[in-house]
Amino acid sequence: MPRATVAGESDEAARTVGTKCFAVGTCVGPGAPVASSVNVKSLRTSAATAMLLAALAGCSTSPPPVDGAGGSAPLKSYARVEMPEMAGERVDGKGRFSLKALRGKVVVVNAWASWCGPCRAEAPGLSRVHEELRGKGLRVVGVNADVSGGKARAFEKDAELLYPSLHDPQGRQLLRLPKGVVNTAGYPFTIIVDPEGRIAAARIGAIDETELKRLVVPLLPA
Repeated sequence: MPRATVAGESDEAARTVGTKCFAVGTCVGPGAPVASSVNVKSLRTSAATAMLLAALAGCSTSPPPVDGAGGSAPLKSYARVEMPEMAGERVDGKGRFSLKALRGKVVVVNAWASWCGPCRAEAPGLSRVHEELRGKGLRVVGVNADVSGGKARAFEKDAELLYPSLHDPQGRQLLRLPKGVVNTAGYPFTIIVDPEGRIAAARIGAIDETELKRLVVPLLPA
């Protein structure tokens, strides 16, 4: 089951050969960055059955996220740590992106790839939250792992994303994340950054609108 961790608190088949999708709602594809997180072990344990199914069926994916389905994901407490800078060219080619430029905003950082079924399923909800809460100080940004910029741009167009994404084909930006926050080898995952630039919450696997709002609304200015 996908896990959400909060600081301060106690589909569609994959499109690329070599992609594996697990029951926890994440996909690992060709060229995925080496994981920097201790969550790799728990991910493998939780997905053991799905791995067997994937070997038979080629790829097993989780269903699209449904608001409120199954209740809240388990929470894990950890001290807030600073979110590292992530900067580089945007997927859409419209200049460069810098996470630090959004300091003072609540930022939802979503890691995705075009070959990831759960990523495609959650994208419309991320766009809706971005638009709904933009005026209140929230921004959604993506970090894309595709080697091919063309495939990443096609995903943005098909999904009608309303937020920008940083192109990170080597996974170097994601490997800057503090150890233990997420498993950077699996997609999607989402990190919530507070206005002070600290990691407030992390979600492994697809996130629905209800859970996302529950995590970000308390961080927005009154």
